[in-house]
Amino acid sequence: MTGFGEGPADRLQGGSCRRFTVAANGVYLARAADADNKTLASAVYDGVSLACAVAWCNLGAGTYYLVAEPGAAEPYSEPFRATVVDLNGPGCEAVAAQGFSTAYRGTFASQGEVRCLDLPDAPGRYQVTLAPEDPNRPMVQLIQDQDARPCASGHVTDLLGCELDIPGSASLIVVSQDPRTTGEYRVAVQRTTGANECADMSPGVPGAPGHATVSLSGADFITCFDLPDGGSGSDEILTLDRVEGDGTASLSVYDNDGRLVCQDTDAAAYQQLGCGLGSARHMVVVRSANGSGRYRISQVTAISESCTAPTSTAFGGPATAGSISISGDVRCYRVPVNSWIGAQSGGDTPTIGRFGEDGELHTCPALPCLVQSTEVIVAAAKPADYRLDTWAVGYDYTAPADCGVITDNTAYGFGPVTGTLSADDRAHCVSVPTGLYDEFRLTTENVEPYLINGDGGIVRCDQDGTAWTCLPKPSLVNSRALVAFIAERPGPFRAEAACVTLLRLCNHASFGLGSPAPFVLTAGATATFAIFGTALHQQDTLWLTRGGERVTPIVVRSVSANRDHYTVDIDLTRVEPGRYDLEATSYSAPQRPSTYREVVVVQPTQLAVATKPSISGKAAVGVKVTVNPGVWSPAVEYYQYQWAANGVPIARATASSYTIPAELRGKRLTVTVTGRHANHLENVATSAALTVGYGVAPKATAKPKIVGTVKVGRTVKTSSGTWSPKPTSYRYEWRVNGKLVATTGRLKLKKSWSGKKLTLTVVVKRTGHYDGRTVSATIKIKK
Repeated sequence: MTGFGEGPADRLQGGSCRRFTVAANGVYLARAADADNKTLASAVYDGVSLACAVAWCNLGAGTYYLVAEPGAAEPYSEPFRATVVDLNGPGCEAVAAQGFSTAYRGTFASQGEVRCLDLPDAPGRYQVTLAPEDPNRPMVQLIQDQDARPCASGHVTDLLGCELDIPGSASLIVVSQDPRTTGEYRVAVQRTTGANECADMSPGVPGAPGHATVSLSGADFITCFDLPDGGSGSDEILTLDRVEGDGTASLSVYDNDGRLVCQDTDAAAYQQLGCGLGSARHMVVVRSANGSGRYRISQVTAISESCTAPTSTAFGGPATAGSISISGDVRCYRVPVNSWIGAQSGGDTPTIGRFGEDGELHTCPALPCLVQSTEVIVAAAKPADYRLDTWAVGYDYTAPADCGVITDNTAYGFGPVTGTLSADDRAHCVSVPTGLYDEFRLTTENVEPYLINGDGGIVRCDQDGTAWTCLPKPSLVNSRALVAFIAERPGPFRAEAACVTLLRLCNHASFGLGSPAPFVLTAGATATFAIFGTALHQQDTLWLTRGGERVTPIVVRSVSANRDHYTVDIDLTRVEPGRYDLEATSYSAPQRPSTYREVVVVQPTQLAVATKPSISGKAAVGVKVTVNPGVWSPAVEYYQYQWAANGVPIARATASSYTIPAELRGKRLTVTVTGRHANHLENVATSAALTVGYGVAPKATAKPKIVGTVKVGRTVKTSSGTWSPKPTSYRYEWRVNGKLVATTGRLKLKKSWSGKKLTLTVVVKRTGHYDGRTVSATIKIKK
């Protein structure tokens, strides 16, 4: 067993383990070190099971075995030295929590020596830190009563140290790991709870930051500043800026209860830390990481209250001019949520950041970037004049503000996108439907393309010669990304994209014609019609086929903007009627044709009527009229007729001629001709209508006669004569010396008529005809 301030009791010797005995329960150091005093991995066993897997152990009374490199494939065979120390034993040196500004300095007298420092009994939170780049850097651990590892399984480190809540007494164990026999070491102990001895830091605001200056080195490696009550705001920014030297350092902030509020563990010459502190007291800790230097520590609070509106938030709108006059100063601008932020500067590019919901400052790793906040903070490591772009994007990539929307199918690409840009309108953006892992190749004129992805990132497309390669990451909500075109100079621009995704189309599109309904076409002519499908292209190949043989090409004239239908031409002048297949081959897959069975029906050519039929003859009752069938192409092989009156077909009137019956007088007579020809569709044509007039009046072929003796007192009667066509009725008119005396069929001659002239007029009627009229011979009436 080795005591504090003593060299190891064990000598350097071979073997993989050492046996030791402890007399009472307690906390112990069980360390294995090689010939150069380097700490080896080790474990402690009680003979049955593992008792402790690290050098700091809580052990009960008994016999134990310290094993060097227990995880090695073979037992450790090099010489090593074992050090076992009762950490509650005598020999501790009392130290004060003198603060970070004055580190404790101790000296080792022998190789592998273990020292113990008793910390004050005042309860609270403490921070313990080692000096950076210490050539004699010891292994350090904090222990409390019956607890050998309050800093967990690791040790106190130089950059992070160990934050410890001490309810009562605690000790700091310091173990030499240096191959030298003697050497100095440094440890800083600071009480972080309540009042401290840190220098005050005056609060600042944008345009007038509060600041302090401190020098750090290997000897003076840590310091702190006090932010008193009311010296902080809801969100504030702390800046570390090295103004001299070659060192790097880091910032940490603790609240009044000693709890770590925020920190940046990546030491640097320039570091900015955003914290949501509130108005209570806080402590700012500055740690040196390496080298030496003089640092300016700045604080800015009341940032939100100083936010102003930028010149424009329209996409592509004019930039906001601003300046940072001193390191640690900031500017704040109020913008719409999810805005494109870019900056141009004559010197170093400013840093763009925002406060997140976690209260921390998040800076853009590169510009431009999307800022998902209503406040944008501009900072700079050096004085800078800048011009800030603040272009609203939003989250709705389906209809983004100030952006165009590509509604067409992007299976093969999109565009061209054109326009004119100016000094006050330097960019244009479009919403593009796209799928994961799509790849577009853009050709542009006077613009550079950027992607605004659905994951909130902005990426400049990769330039390859005169073209650009863009791999968008669309929004998972609407499968869209934004493409922004930034002007190279004022003037017109043009951009066009082609899909170059390997082995597939963009936007998850797939080529196909679906299940097309039969297309009914006519043989012997050319036809133009539409074919619907998905992901169609002007250079797709279409054929009319039958039995696997290509018959005639189908030529694509145009494709709709959303690529869902073609307009095509086909020449059927030499194609026979029948059912055919349609073969379609995508431009994107020329080796994989698809066949759609019997979806094209080629029907015979319809006969053409060059001259309509007409009716020959006078349209009058009793007249026989005939059809002039007109001129047909090709010549008709067989005609069929149908006569009609007032549009109503006449029963059994299907001959090429027709004698007009009386009942049709006054009606409109037409004839419909149906023409037929082999391998052609029949056609139908109807003549112009003729109004049926009266038929000719009946004529006497033999004149009527007065029958009987024409003498006073006698009765004479009529002989009607012979008529053509045959009358349907007769009417008689007797005249004596031209005066109508009777209309009967018989007439008794009166005495007064003696010597006068007697005539008989016969008037005949026939339905649908004009009346016929004939006068008999004149006879003198005798006494």
